[in-house]
Amino acid sequence: MLNRLSKIIGTFFYTGFFPFAPATFATLVFVLAYAWIPGGEVLAHPLVLLAVLLVSVPVATRVEKQYGTDAGCIVIDEIVGIQIALTLAQPTALGLAAAFLLFRFYDIVKPFPAGRSQRLPRGYGVVADDVIAGVYARVTLIVLSLLVPGIGRMF
Repeated sequence: MLNRLSKIIGTFFYTGFFPFAPATFATLVFVLAYAWIPGGEVLAHPLVLLAVLLVSVPVATRVEKQYGTDAGCIVIDEIVGIQIALTLAQPTALGLAAAFLLFRFYDIVKPFPAGRSQRLPRGYGVVADDVIAGVYARVTLIVLSLLVPGIGRMF
């Protein structure tokens, strides 16, 4: 039962099994849920973020045992990262698109220390780089919101 629940959470309701770019797909599904579900902004509430962050490392560790180290199907780390980028924000559609693109950019490029953080053991290495990418995206969004008011309130 715990393995099944970990698989559901770790793959973000199986979006991690999307046949190509599963991390991007899972992030997109999160952003669409955030935007289209009434009250969806609660998905990036600080308490929800904290809850997901707390379960993400043990879940990623458990799913790694079944699918391998930092397996592509593990996307709970992307969810944590995009939550960080959107926490306490009030983005417009343009701001939401910017959050998505910036987070994916930083997650793919892995600027220091994100790339190095992947060397951490178990689920810590899976999640840490996405936390860093989320922070980079968040800071960039705050700066952008000061320059481009059309993206919404980001702080």
